[in-house]
Amino acid sequence: MPRFTKPLREKILILDVDTRPLDGPGELLNGTRLNTTSAHHNTIGRLSHYIYGRSLLCIFVTNPILTIVATIHGYDYKLIQASSPKGLHGTWSKVTAMKEALKYYEFVIFLDGDAMIRHPHLPMEWLFNYWDITPDTLVAMALDPDEPQNRDAKGKTLLNTGFIIGQRDPRTQELFEAWESCPTDMRYPDCSKWSQQWSHEQAAFGNHLRYDNALQGGIKTLSCAEANGYPEMAKTNCTGEFIRHYWIFKDLLPAAVESSITQYFLPRVQGLFHQNFASVVLNISDSAVSSIKE
Repeated sequence: MPRFTKPLREKILILDVDTRPLDGPGELLNGTRLNTTSAHHNTIGRLSHYIYGRSLLCIFVTNPILTIVATIHGYDYKLIQASSPKGLHGTWSKVTAMKEALKYYEFVIFLDGDAMIRHPHLPMEWLFNYWDITPDTLVAMALDPDEPQNRDAKGKTLLNTGFIIGQRDPRTQELFEAWESCPTDMRYPDCSKWSQQWSHEQAAFGNHLRYDNALQGGIKTLSCAEANGYPEMAKTNCTGEFIRHYWIFKDLLPAAVESSITQYFLPRVQGLFHQNFASVVLNISDSAVSSIKE
């Protein structure tokens, strides 16, 4: 029996976090009209997160007006502009932001700016059921490609923090508090090395938190093929079936987002075409040419 049978709507937050101003040319907070050919990949990625959280494009017709409106998934969306944590790389800000957001939402879904949800129509509740997100799941993340640079000190492949599912629970707060304080070395000796060194909070989680006995059973590992990577990286077996993360070829993201939206938009245009079939299709074998303007 699936755990999630009803929409969670505003109990889910789709979360973006950044320490940069994002107001330069082609960036999300610039305010000028978007030029899709020159927009920054992070802009396109985050707009796709907003579309997923807040709306799916549909077409409604009130003759003679064509109106594009939104049907709502019902999730909340927030872009958090955070300050860079003192002495830490900016990516650590996602840890604090998720910790705070999980005080108010049942689930928080964090995505990096170069990540996207491949199927905008697919509810997060369906993915929760598919991935077996249980009441005991505190966080869920996908494996990185199984390559030397992505392994922890024990040789185990790291979990990628570009897509994180967090579920509200007292133990989840404990997890994020431990993660946030990891660079102090108080709970996890030598974690401070990841304050600025790549891969920052990701390496800290992989080298320390997932081996913490107090958190055992609460960390769900998702496959790299389903929740990381993209088709052009098929050699790594990380093709992004549900979540795509363009960690290397980031310039491929805008076209992928466009494709993911267009595949739902154009069928609705086709439906509109057929709704108006009698007025837009003229068979001149049955009608006089003079009737084109009628």
